[in-house]
Amino acid sequence: MDQLDREVCVSARLNRAMAFFLYFTLGAIVTYAATDWILNHIEQTRGKRFAQRNVIFFIILFVLAMLLMHIINPVPKSLSKSLPAAHETGESVR
Repeated sequence: MDQLDREVCVSARLNRAMAFFLYFTLGAIVTYAATDWILNHIEQTRGKRFAQRNVIFFIILFVLAMLLMHIINPVPKSLSKSLPAAHETGESVR
């Protein structure tokens, strides 16, 4: 690989990394705002605030963050195909 090919490869990796950084940052902002809106909406419907508001906020934020990560960076098909299911290996699921 000559110098120009290496520079192009490094540049492509840097661009991809910057895109992921941007996607995750914007996604985090939207996820935080959505979590706050969802919790406020639930509390308004309920008519009073939750005693453990921070815990409920964290649960909602965690679920939305996991969904966001799966959308932005899903598990590669090659990896998901290489992992055997429990019923294929004969192991019991507990």
